[in-house]
Amino acid sequence: MNNYIAFEISEFQKKLNGYNMLFNYRMSNLCVKVEPTALMPVTVILANAEYNLEEVADIIKVDDFSIDVYPKNQNNLQQVIDGIFDVHPEFKMELKTDKAETEGGEDKHHAFYTMPEVNKERRDLLNDLTKTFHKECQLNLDATYAELQVRLMEPYTKMSPAEIDEARQGFENIFNKAKEMCDKLLQLKLNEIEEGYQRYFEGENDRYDEPDADDDEMEISHDAEIEALFS
Repeated sequence: MNNYIAFEISEFQKKLNGYNMLFNYRMSNLCVKVEPTALMPVTVILANAEYNLEEVADIIKVDDFSIDVYPKNQNNLQQVIDGIFDVHPEFKMELKTDKAETEGGEDKHHAFYTMPEVNKERRDLLNDLTKTFHKECQLNLDATYAELQVRLMEPYTKMSPAEIDEARQGFENIFNKAKEMCDKLLQLKLNEIEEGYQRYFEGENDRYDEPDADDDEMEISHDAEIEALFS
């Protein structure tokens, strides 16, 4: 293959991969499930110096929707909490106490975070943002491919028809794969958002179905058919 074309193919692939990586990164910050990359922008200020979160805290994934954040120094817990809040104020935070392992030892504390619930309003917002980011990614892919075609017009005049066909096929394959990846990332995120919404919806139904244990005056039915509905 022509050395110039080989270089252009390599650069073209890097650019398109970069657009998809940016698209994926932006979606990871639309938190439904725990996304390690969503914590990458978090910094913590200690003694007028800025640190990445992982430098001052240990992060443990509890499940798909929650994490524990343990400060490496207990004195820095508030600063860690402040750093996370600055980037993700939507995270729900609870302070947890870790009992001392030995008698007379001091209890320690850490932050427990759960991802925000995906109610209908948040589902609609996340879907709209995801589709907006997807459209921007597609436009970048299209624009880069179009610009490439213009730039290659002169080099093609110095190449044989077979070389031109090979080059065009190479660029087209890369472009098509990048478009497919962009669409795949979109669908994965939309599926994740819908899963989060269904999880919220099921939780709401569970809460609605729970009996009011504090209502001492509530009449309790002993009708077998009615009791069967809640068994």
